Amino acid sequence: MQPLPVAVVGCGIFGDIHATTYAHFDQSELVLVCDLDENRAKAAAEKFNCDYTTRVEDVADDKRVKAVSIVTPEFAHRDPCVMLAGAGKHIFVEKPLATSSDDAAAIVKAVRDAKVIGGIDFHNRYHPAFRTFQKRRSQGKLGEVRMILARLSDRLEVATKWFSWSGKSGPQWFLGSHLVDTACWLMGAEPVRVYADASKGVLSGRGIDCYDCIQIHLSFPDGLATLESSWILPDAWPSVADFSVSIQTTTSRVDVQGSNHGMVEARPEGYGWPFLNGLTPIGEDDWGYFNLPIHDFVRAVNRGQEAPVPVEVGLKNVRIIEAAMRSIREQKAIELT
Repeated sequence: MQPLPVAVVGCGIFGDIHATTYAHFDQSELVLVCDLDENRAKAAAEKFNCDYTTRVEDVADDKRVKAVSIVTPEFAHRDPCVMLAGAGKHIFVEKPLATSSDDAAAIVKAVRDAKVIGGIDFHNRYHPAFRTFQKRRSQGKLGEVRMILARLSDRLEVATKWFSWSGKSGPQWFLGSHLVDTACWLMGAEPVRVYADASKGVLSGRGIDCYDCIQIHLSFPDGLATLESSWILPDAWPSVADFSVSIQTTTSRVDVQGSNHGMVEARPEGYGWPFLNGLTPIGEDDWGYFNLPIHDFVRAVNRGQEAPVPVEVGLKNVRIIEAAMRSIREQKAIELT
């Protein structure tokens, strides 16, 4: 089987992860990268020895390209997804699928109408600890999930220094989408009710109009989950992300600590926990779990199968977060249908 010719739209932090994965995977070939910033697109092309462009239209028109990763900011997913699906390209979208259900629904419709494969990257489903939990539970060793308490927060630098578009997103989208998907996946169900609360002030005081912190409570038919995210952890926090999940089952308790991966660095400039699991340099072609969902997407396209996590799952995720935001505005629980 010939390697799948792919393109990456968006050459930022996660765009580099997608491009690196495609370039090193023996079942794919990175042929084109695209970014509005020509310097960044050119640098990526030089790094991966491929072509570059600043226009999504060029990606759509390129006959070589069979599949595309869309790794633009989340609020800018709709247009490239609709265009590329309409051009017959299979698409793989970074989470969240969009920041409105209208945009997410348009992406799903474009995929269905074009009869292409559309997937979304919820890479927590590939985290070794969660994979182990799901396997042990399927073997009848851990009981059924009844309660989840999960936290995923970032240091202040992420919202204030990493991105110029933080005000168009927020912890509910950038981080909360991961938690909502992880909770639904671990529960094996969709929530029936959502209640949420949030606070503003720190980021808005810096000219970034988004929530500082958010808590989301999901009620499932046979369980519940409390999820919290913050974008204002002090920059002195020892890891970029503070990530932990506690799972109570009918017979067991399982805790996953995602912040400290077993390594501590004490350097002259400070103390910290380096992020390892997702990007661990195991080898040239296999360097952590962030590349695994991308591998699975390539395999699905090569085999003509549905994506491991279809874009329809991303639409449900967006609708749950929208309901949480409505709950904040209306200060009441929102029933999900």
